[in-house]
Amino acid sequence: MDKRIRVLEIIYSFDVEGTGGGIARFAIALSQALDPKIFDVTICGLWNTGTATELQHIRALNSNGIRAVTAAAWDKQHPIQSLWKSYLGLKTFIQQSPVDIIHSHSEFSDMVTLLLKYHPGVPVIMRTLHNGFRVEWRKRIVRRLLLTYFLYPLFYNTEVGVAKHVVINMDRRWLTKYLGHKAVLINNAIEVEKFSKTSHFIDKSGLGFGIPKDAFVIGTVGRLREEKGFDVLLEAAAMVIHQSDHPIKFMIIGAGELADPLKTLARKLQISDHVIFTGPRSDIEFLLSGMDLFVCSSFWEGFSTAVLEAMAAGVPVLATDIPGNRELITAGINGWMIQPRDAVALANEILKIIKLPDENRQNIVDQAIKVPLTYSIEVVAEQHKCLYCALSEKKKK
Repeated sequence: MDKRIRVLEIIYSFDVEGTGGGIARFAIALSQALDPKIFDVTICGLWNTGTATELQHIRALNSNGIRAVTAAAWDKQHPIQSLWKSYLGLKTFIQQSPVDIIHSHSEFSDMVTLLLKYHPGVPVIMRTLHNGFRVEWRKRIVRRLLLTYFLYPLFYNTEVGVAKHVVINMDRRWLTKYLGHKAVLINNAIEVEKFSKTSHFIDKSGLGFGIPKDAFVIGTVGRLREEKGFDVLLEAAAMVIHQSDHPIKFMIIGAGELADPLKTLARKLQISDHVIFTGPRSDIEFLLSGMDLFVCSSFWEGFSTAVLEAMAAGVPVLATDIPGNRELITAGINGWMIQPRDAVALANEILKIIKLPDENRQNIVDQAIKVPLTYSIEVVAEQHKCLYCALSEKKKK
């Protein structure tokens, strides 16, 4: 009899390069890093959004012995129906393949997992809050009050936060304090070895995109959404391009609903020739290899895996001074920090960094590459192993 702990990891989608983003990348890496002798892992995309990359990720996982499935097709015109269908799909799956633990990694899968709480095949439910707590259901106040403040602390067996500030804020909820519950801190993680093998190009033309070999390349990675602050980055880019004598290229890697508005803004600022929108990419480590500076312009973050990846790849990082980034960067030691939403300050700091001697930037990199070692997927998988085993044992009692 198979006595392994059966874990179901639920993500938004397998479209890692698009709607799934860094959260999906993390959950996939976690599924691969968990010990198969102890855990029988299934990873489920709440929705199939119809991209070719989703199928590639599903096939790759299945070929590596990890069951990968989707619960339902995504219908943009009928989101509520899509949510209900994903619940029905998961309910059917669990009836056929009971699990011991459901681990949710997104706002919508949190809702579906809650509905599955008292299904006979689901002893334990838990969720990880990957984004900043204060912006959970930011535009849906009723949902935030009902779900985040009431139902989740009442019915979830365990809640995990990916950063100290997330855990602190989760523990401040009045019902959480009344029940004596404490959120668990387990940081996000990256595949350090994958990015640390990156070797930087001397000739930037090796990246493609028509980049001059002597250009100073400033890059960023993330879903093209409001919280990433890419509009502020573009405004800063315009100032940098017009004030610097050095050939400059900005590279924005990712997809999202703001793709067209951001391209329109670049045209309005008359910097389209200097800004590369790569769209969704699966070779982030390759593109990082050609960057001279990585910029995180986010207004808020849970715990930025993009910053970690840049550090691991040996790219110096300039990031906004927000809680999630403060856990990774000590200004002037292993990176630089500026206030969010301030295009002028961002531009001025970029211009200063461009003028720094190579030795000074390398000193920053030498300190930064030590940081990701603490947040390797192997370390974080071990933390999840301990949590899963503890939850499983507690439920048996």
